[in-house]
Amino acid sequence: MQGLRERDYDWLSHLATEAEAAEGESRAELRLSVQGMSCVGCVWLLEKVFAKHPGALTICVDVVQGELDLSWEPGVFDMVAFAREVQAFGYLLGPRNADATPAESSGLARRTGTCGAFAMNAMAFSLPAYFGMPRDFPFARLFDLVAVMSATLSMLVGGSYFISRAWRSLRMGALHIDTPIALGIIAGYTGSLAGWLMNAEGLKYFDFVAIFIFLMLGGRWLQQAAVERNRRKLMRDTSIPERVTVIAAEDGEASEVAVSALTAGSRMRIRPAQTVPVAARLDTASAAVSLEWINGESEPVEREQGQLLPAGALNISSHEIEAEALESWEESTLRKLLEARRGQDSRDLRLERVLRIYLALVVAAGVLGALGWWWAGAGVERSLQIMISIFVVSCPCALGVAVPLAEELAALRAQRLGVFVRTLGFWKKLGQIRQVVFDKTGTLTLENPALKNPEAIQSLSAQARAALRRLVEGNLHPVSRSLYDQVGPGDRLDGEVSEKVGQGLSLRTPENHVWTLGRPADPESADAELRLDGDFVAGFAFTDSLRPETATEFAELKRRGIVLRLLSGDRHEKVEKIAQVLGLSADDWQAALTPAAKAEWVADHSGATTLYIGDGANDSLAFDEACCAGSPITGRSFLEQKADFFFLGHNLRFVSRLMDVARTHRRAVHGVFFLSTSYNLITVVAGLAGMLSPLGAAVLMPLSSVATLSLVGWTFRADRVRAVGHEAKGGPVAGGLEVVLPAQ
Repeated sequence: MQGLRERDYDWLSHLATEAEAAEGESRAELRLSVQGMSCVGCVWLLEKVFAKHPGALTICVDVVQGELDLSWEPGVFDMVAFAREVQAFGYLLGPRNADATPAESSGLARRTGTCGAFAMNAMAFSLPAYFGMPRDFPFARLFDLVAVMSATLSMLVGGSYFISRAWRSLRMGALHIDTPIALGIIAGYTGSLAGWLMNAEGLKYFDFVAIFIFLMLGGRWLQQAAVERNRRKLMRDTSIPERVTVIAAEDGEASEVAVSALTAGSRMRIRPAQTVPVAARLDTASAAVSLEWINGESEPVEREQGQLLPAGALNISSHEIEAEALESWEESTLRKLLEARRGQDSRDLRLERVLRIYLALVVAAGVLGALGWWWAGAGVERSLQIMISIFVVSCPCALGVAVPLAEELAALRAQRLGVFVRTLGFWKKLGQIRQVVFDKTGTLTLENPALKNPEAIQSLSAQARAALRRLVEGNLHPVSRSLYDQVGPGDRLDGEVSEKVGQGLSLRTPENHVWTLGRPADPESADAELRLDGDFVAGFAFTDSLRPETATEFAELKRRGIVLRLLSGDRHEKVEKIAQVLGLSADDWQAALTPAAKAEWVADHSGATTLYIGDGANDSLAFDEACCAGSPITGRSFLEQKADFFFLGHNLRFVSRLMDVARTHRRAVHGVFFLSTSYNLITVVAGLAGMLSPLGAAVLMPLSSVATLSLVGWTFRADRVRAVGHEAKGGPVAGGLEVVLPAQ
C-alpha cells in the first residue's frame, strides 16, 4: 500500500532547504501537492499532525486543488519527518505539479480491482449455502473458510483504507468523514466472524462484507476521479512557473532556481509561453506580451527595452526574453494576489462545524437505530444491518468537497475577469449589494494619468533627464510610471533613491547633490515638480482619464437597479466633470471629503448593502463601514487586510460580471445543500425504517457524491454559456474607448 511503502524524500529536503534560504532566518514557506485527500475531514487531520511538530507555524490545506501551504521555523521543523508521518495516514506529499506524482485515483483503482476479485470469490463460495447446501456437506467448511479468507483479504486491502484513516484521525482527536464507513465495515466483518466461530448461520455474511468493501472503494474511486478532473482544470487555469532561469551577474552562467528565490536585481530568462513572475524591466530589444491573464485583454502588447513588464505578463514572443527583476517574489503583487484568499479566513468554519455536528449525529442515529430495532426484537443481524446502512448512506463526503469546489470555481471565474477574491464570505455578501460607491482617483480614473505638457520632458537637459529617469524607474506610483514611459530608456544618475510617502522621491548623488520629484508649490500650474537642491527645474501637469467602459458599466448597473455613488477627496471641479460624464445627479456625488467624512457618509447611507471600491489609505475608514469592499492594484501598498477583492486591468466592466458570478455561486451552493439535505433525509429515514440494505447504501453513497460534484460543475458551465450568449446578442463586451476628461 502506498501509505506504508518507503519513499525517497531527498527532493523534499532540497525544496525545504531552498525555502529556508530564500525566506530568511525566522520563517520559511513552501507549497506542496498532496494525494489522498477526499474531503474537509482530511484537512482537520493534516492540521492536527502538522501542529504537533516542533517549529510548525501555519498550514493552509486546499482540498479542492490538492495542495497545502506550510510555514515553519528554519532549523527546528523537520519537513521530512512530517511527510513520513502523513504518509502513514495515507497522504503522499509531492512537488506542486499536477503530474509530479501518480493520481490518487489510480491507487484506488488498483485496490478496487483487487477487492472486486475477492468479492467475486467470496460470493462464489457462499452461493451453495444460499441454494440449500447441507451443513454436513464434505466441502461446506472449506467453502466457509474460503469465504472467510476472501473477506479478510478484502478487509486488509480495501477496508484498511477507511479504517486506518478513521482510527488515526481519532487518535489525533479529529473526527474523520470516513469514520461512519469504517464503523460499518468493522461491524459487518466482526458480526460475520463471530457467527462463523459460533456457527451461527444468521450472522455469516462474508460475501456481503467483501461486496460492500468493493462497492465503497469503487464509489470513492469515482468521487476521487471527479475531484482530480476538477483539480487538474483548476491547476491548468492558474499556472504560475515554479522555477525560472536566472543569469548570474558574475559569470553569466544560467541556472534554474525556485521563483521564491528571486530578488530585486535578478536577471531572468523568460521562455516563450512562460509567465513573468515578478515586475521586471525588459533587457531584450523588444518583446510581445499578453496581459489576458491579468486583465482579460487578449490583444498582444509590445514592450521595448527598458520598459516595465508587469508580474503575470505572458511572453508570447517566438524567442526568449531577458528581464531584470524589480522586486522579490516575496514583495510581488502577483504573489499577494494569488495568496490573498489562502490566509486565516480562507476556510469556511461554518461548514466545518456543520460537518462535525453532522458526523456526530450520523454515528448517534446509527447506534440508536440499531438499539431500537434490537429492543423491538429484530435480532442482532437485522440491527447490525440498520446501523451499517445509516453509517454508509449518510456520509457527507459530497458536501465536504462540493462546497469548496464551488468556492474555487467562483474564484477562478473572477480571476479570469482580473479580480482576485481574498475573503471566503465575499460571494454571500455580494448578493446583498444594492449600492456601489466609487472613489475617483485611481478607481474610476486610470492609474497612470496622462502627461498634459510633454514639452517639459523634451526641454530637460541630459543630466536632468538622467536624474528623472533614476528617480522614477522601478517606482510604481502612477505619476512615476507615467513619467517613466515619457522619459524612455537611457543613462541614469548614480545615487540612492528614497521615498517619503505622500511627499515624493529624492535622489542623493555621489557629488552630494539632491534631486527631488514631489508636490508642486503651485497646485494650479502643475501636479509634480522636479527640483535640484531645492531649485525648480521643471513642472509636470497631468489629466485624468476614465477607465474604458466606465459609462457602459454604470448604465448596466443602473439597469439592474443598483444605486451608484461617487465620493472623492479631490477638488469640486474635477469631480463634477466626471459625474457629468457618467450621468450622475448632484445628489449622487460628493467632493473634497476627508477619510472620516467618507466613512460617515457610507454609514449613514445603507452601509450594510454597500460595495465600496477605492484605492487609497483615505478609503480605509469607508471600507470598515461598507458591507464589502474592493481595491484596484497599482503596485503600491494596497488595503490588504480590508479589501474583499483586488482587481487588475484598465476597465470596470468586472463589477456587473462579478455579481453574475455571485449569483452562479449562490445557485450552486443552494443546489448542493438542497440535494444533500433531501438525499440524507430520505435515505436516513429509509434506513431507520428498515427499507434500505447495506449494499443499497453502498451504491447510493458514491452516486450522491458524483451527482453533487457534477451539479456544481454543471451550474457554472450553464451560466457561462448563458453569459456568452448574452454578449453575442449585444450585451456588455470587452473593449471600449478611453474617455479623456477635459483639462482644467
